[in-house]
Amino acid sequence: MKIAGAISGTSLDGIDVALCEVGAPNGRVTVACERFATVPFAEPLRARIMAAYPPARLDALEVSALHAAAGEAFGDAIRAVAGAARLDAVGSHGVTLAHDGEARHTLQIGDAFRIRERVAATVVYDFRSADTAAGGTGAPLVPFVDALLFAGRAPCAALNLGGVANMTVLPQCLAFDSGPSNLLIDGYVALRTSGRQRYDRDGRLARGGRVDDALLARLLDDPYFAAPLPKTTGRERYGVTWLAQHRPALDAHTFEDAVATLTALTVRTVADAFRTHAPAATTLIVSGGGARNPAVVDGLRAALPDVAVQVSDELGVDADAKEAIAFAVLAFCALTGRPAGVPAVTGASGPRVLGAIAPFELAALLERVRREEAAQGGSAPAANAGA
Repeated sequence: MKIAGAISGTSLDGIDVALCEVGAPNGRVTVACERFATVPFAEPLRARIMAAYPPARLDALEVSALHAAAGEAFGDAIRAVAGAARLDAVGSHGVTLAHDGEARHTLQIGDAFRIRERVAATVVYDFRSADTAAGGTGAPLVPFVDALLFAGRAPCAALNLGGVANMTVLPQCLAFDSGPSNLLIDGYVALRTSGRQRYDRDGRLARGGRVDDALLARLLDDPYFAAPLPKTTGRERYGVTWLAQHRPALDAHTFEDAVATLTALTVRTVADAFRTHAPAATTLIVSGGGARNPAVVDGLRAALPDVAVQVSDELGVDADAKEAIAFAVLAFCALTGRPAGVPAVTGASGPRVLGAIAPFELAALLERVRREEAAQGGSAPAANAGA
């Protein structure tokens, strides 16, 4: 099946779209990414979304309007990347506007029906709610797909460095958010430059600065880092409120030293989590936008000298595309009735099929799914992905 996966992560860099071929020969889910691109948000829409994040207090009309506008942007982005390709389905994670794993509720915007109008295909969306309704944290969602992509490399850990750093340990399929990644670095760079820069390109600022060990030690006192699993975090914890709290201490340093210290925070928390939760792993596979930051990747190599730290590109998985690929897979699982939640990761009461469906010619699509499943040898459930 040809499925487009789409997501805009915590960093809000743009809309990541991966055009994938997904199937299940002999009951085992497989995926191949045929095309990938990141489509930037129109600046006014990005600014509105940024202004809507907690602790902002929005009225319901603005939330509704953002939901519609984000859906249109996602639909246009998917259509642009897919081109003339005929899509069987879309898996859209949308934009996470609010998420509280401890309280078991979540909200993603990006109206799936507006996407459907633009791509003329069934859209699977709202992947987290099935897990939170079953008592889980609703995230991370990617461990199921990490197991499909990297199980042959075990013992290893797959690390995605988006706004938040999330890690999947294989073969156990243990997964969690270790803490902030690009979210703090990007946010501070934007604040310090009044928006003229949005990220530390090629890690140049961090490489040009020196880490303040005393400040780093204070930042590491954050109780989240020592909290037990399951745990997940995001902009609600490490967004504007965190930056406002710590900005005076950061601003007391040169720009380069402050960014170097925030970069060291990401490196240290990832390395500590790896040592704690993946003691047998010999490889750390890095993807996400942070995989393009040499200061982070080289920092991890220095912090974990006995571990092979590899960017997922080296293993045939585009580091920028992995999460979009994941949502193409999760959409396939929903359409074929495969549970893709991993209860051992989220704390849910059991495996759940994830996602809601905005149908387009659904009867014909499901019949096509049935025929393909039969031709490929049946639909063995892939519920726990090694958990």
